[in-house]
Order: sequence, then structure tokens, then C-alpha cells
Amino acid sequence: MRVQGLRLLLAFVTATGCSSNSSSGGGGTVTVSASGETFALSGYAFPPTADQEVLVVDGWAVAFTKVLVVIDKPRLSENPDQSPSDPSKLGKTVAQLEGGPWAVDLAKAGDRDGVGGSGDKAWMLGIIDKQNTNGNAAIDGAQRYAFSYDTVAATSSVKAFRGLEANDADFAEMVQKGYSHFLIGTATFKADAASCKGAIASYDYTKMPKAVDFRFGLSAPVSALNCQNGDLKGAALTGETLQRGVQAKAGSTAIAQIVLHLDHLFWQTVVHDLGVPHFDHLAAQAKDANGKFVVTNAELGAASLAPVKDSAGNSVPWRSCVEESKYKLPTAPAEFTMDTQGNTGIQNISDFIKTTGATMHHLNAEDGFCYVPGFSTVK
Repeated sequence: MRVQGLRLLLAFVTATGCSSNSSSGGGGTVTVSASGETFALSGYAFPPTADQEVLVVDGWAVAFTKVLVVIDKPRLSENPDQSPSDPSKLGKTVAQLEGGPWAVDLAKAGDRDGVGGSGDKAWMLGIIDKQNTNGNAAIDGAQRYAFSYDTVAATSSVKAFRGLEANDADFAEMVQKGYSHFLIGTATFKADAASCKGAIASYDYTKMPKAVDFRFGLSAPVSALNCQNGDLKGAALTGETLQRGVQAKAGSTAIAQIVLHLDHLFWQTVVHDLGVPHFDHLAAQAKDANGKFVVTNAELGAASLAPVKDSAGNSVPWRSCVEESKYKLPTAPAEFTMDTQGNTGIQNISDFIKTTGATMHHLNAEDGFCYVPGFSTVK
């Protein structure tokens, strides 16, 4: 599974940033791109491949047809380490990437190699080559800048498209419904059912569909602030894993790749280090639509959290289709229970994935967490 760096709540802290250096230096540039890593392109296989960091433990293979997101205002700010305890406190914004907002389909291979290793293909958004909100001075190669960006609701005013056309029908639905993200795909149960273990022996899994199309539209506009960056090798602030920000040294370009960790959508808890991808709780809500099972926001909005119940009203148990070293089957409670950490704003599974989806935004590889205001407390 992906190594989670901070012992913090996912839904609340994805923070990181940079420190300021007042000495002047020659100009560099910051290349801004976007990716869903290889998982957006090839999905989560089951059984997992030998080098697969993330898998769906109850036996489902997940493949994405589209991963649509609207990104706006990638920007650089001074003094990323201004407040070690509050990543939202920054100096003035000195540069912002022009040309957005951008509608991007991360399920399509981008036009440049990504930072996530073999198979990661990112979409180029543009290059920040000067302090265009600060008198057009050069980007100071001697200092680190905080890097932040927003996700926003799709509107008809979006003019920049990556991996999709302006007349895309699913983008039109995003505009109509005010979605900032739209994730479309298929989950297929691939495990040998006899090898799986369920926490309630009497539950009849044969009634659960074996293939489910999903359409998850999220109205989850957020600001991802002061992101941490695995490309920086300096010491991180106390309590953080990586140093904050980006540094574009003189005559070179720094990569700022906006990254979505899509496994957040399938978690059973908002506690970041304990989030484990499952799909049984979503498959249990699917409806038969002309011979194909489909699950959308409508079904999830009516789905209970504690315990999760299937469409027949039966409690769905925990299930594991992997060895115990990868995932230990919960037994208390035996029923699949979504852990909200007491967040009263989460009333159903639709609310739950909106919350975890709002905090799947990162910078570059190695879990470059970004701070998301509005998700900084558990209640």
C-alpha cells in the first residue's frame, strides 16, 4: 500500500510548504502539470501486480474511463514556512499561472512524462516564468516559494482543455450539476470468492453484482495550499514529512505536478494513515439499469454509514481477499462501518466520498501533502 507519511486525519490535513530565503538569485521557471499517476491510467488491478502499491482489499479491480477535474490558479507565494503550525499562513502571492481554469481528464495519458515513475503521463498546464503579480520580476532562484492551487466547479467559461474536448458530454454534466470532479469507471470482482474471508459468515455475497459501473460527481471545490514536495531534500518542519514548496534555481525549471490520489475515494475512514480501499460498500448500493449495475451519487446519497447496508437492507460485512499481512479483517464491529471521526457534515456515503475526494490533492510524488482549509478539524 502507499506509505502514508503523516499521522494526521486525511480529511483535514494535506499540508506542506516552503521556506523563504531573502537572498536574490537568477531567474528560473516552474513547470506546472497535472496527473492521476499510473492508477488513473491503468486502474487498480486485482490480483495486484508485483510493484502495485495500492490495491482494493475486498477483491475488486477498478478501472477509470474518465477522471475529470477543473484546476485553477496554480500560484507561488512567499514565506511558506511563515507558520510551522499553520500552513495556510503565507506571504504575498508573487506569481500565478495564466490561461486557466483547466478542465483535465487524468484517465487519458498526458503529453509529458510524469514524476511518478514508469507509466506516469502528466498533462502540461503551463510555465510560470516571472513574478507576474509582483511587478514581473524574475523567479528568484535562491528562495523557495509556497505552491498552491484550487479546484473549482466546472462552468461554461472554462476555455482550456487537456485530454477532452469542450463539447464532451460528461463535462457538460459537470457544468449543469456544479461538479469540480467527475470520476467514471467500472469495478469488477476479480478475486476467487472461496479464498476471501467475510466477518459475517452468513452473508450471501452471490447476490452482490460482479461488475459495477460507477459515476461519482463531486461538488468539492477546495484550495490546496502550501504543498509539500518530495523533490526538495531539505529538512521538513516538525510534524511534517517533506519540505514545503518549490524552488526554481537559476537557469533551470522546477516541476510542480498536481497529483490526485484516487484511492481516497474508496476509503472506509477519514483517518489518513488508516484509509484502505474497498469497493463492497459501493457495489452493495448499485442498481440494475437495463441489465447493467450502476452506482451514482443518487444511490450513495441514500446509503447509511454505520453500518453500511445493501439494497435489500442487510448489513454489509467487512471482507478481505488478500493475505493478513496486507490487510487484517476487522471483526468488531463485523458490519462495514464508515469512520467519520464524528464529522457531523457526513450523513451518507456520498458525503463521505465528497470529503475524502476533497483531500486527495498532492504535489509531485512521495505524498506531497497540501493543506485544505475547511477540513482542518474533525467536527
